[in-house]
Amino acid sequence: MQRVKYIPSYLFSGLFHLLALLPMSFLHVLSSFTAFLMSDIVRYRRRIVMENLRNSFPGKDEAEIRKIARKFYLNLTDVEFETIKLLRISDREIIRRCRIREEDKSMILDMYANRISFIGMLGHLGNWEWVPPATTLNLPFKIVPVYRPLKDKVIDRLMLKLRGRYAAELVSKKLTGRALVKYIKGGDPFVLGLISDQTPTPKTAYWIDFLNQETPVYYGPEKLARSTGMPVIFVAMRRQGRGKYLLHIELITDNPSGMKEGEITLKFMKLLEKEIERSPSDWLWSHRRWKHKRAETPAG
Repeated sequence: MQRVKYIPSYLFSGLFHLLALLPMSFLHVLSSFTAFLMSDIVRYRRRIVMENLRNSFPGKDEAEIRKIARKFYLNLTDVEFETIKLLRISDREIIRRCRIREEDKSMILDMYANRISFIGMLGHLGNWEWVPPATTLNLPFKIVPVYRPLKDKVIDRLMLKLRGRYAAELVSKKLTGRALVKYIKGGDPFVLGLISDQTPTPKTAYWIDFLNQETPVYYGPEKLARSTGMPVIFVAMRRQGRGKYLLHIELITDNPSGMKEGEITLKFMKLLEKEIERSPSDWLWSHRRWKHKRAETPAG
């Protein structure tokens, strides 16, 4: 009975493996068609996307908002098909499609030469799934991304396979602390990769103004940086064309304990905001980012 339950998942897994055999140019054709279906036919989370965009960019008119939304769906499906391609893509093609500026590369290599490990904070921007391979193939660090396991065991194994291809180890969010201890004791320089723009519960959130809205954000990455003393780097995968990216790297701090409380979190979110304003359609607008509101403090 358990196997019967997962038949659709096995079919999806098989389809993904077949799609991964196709050239990127053909996957982008499929992506264009899928984007049209999601945007105009299925209207996948259309209300959420439009509401998020209107609230985030009150100065833009409706025509501009609709243009960003349409491009968002294409960028989203590109990410989906490009992620599937990770099952079969060659190292050479990743290197050809993902550049890193020499000044950014030099900064990180200096850290490696000094045996310094760091925390890489990124958002759902550009193609975030290609950050581990682009980093692994351009830099000598061990890459340790943190992920949230999926409930579907078959799809979870598939995602672990394609996400783990270019990582030293994929670490479940619940085991982050244990993994940090292990890698710090190991002594080899490593990067702990954290997608840090997800939505926490209001009780554990740190609240900031982000994209013209009061927004709850995770404080966990900052706590990890403070407890370990690891430098924190902002990472963004800037889209340069379809299937072509620039890995942008910026230092947030090399001295976490010297920062005021909340300053690391705020600086990350401000850098992310700047990247989103630079290319609005590249962020994950279908996520219910503002579903929680801060509880008002009772007067007294």
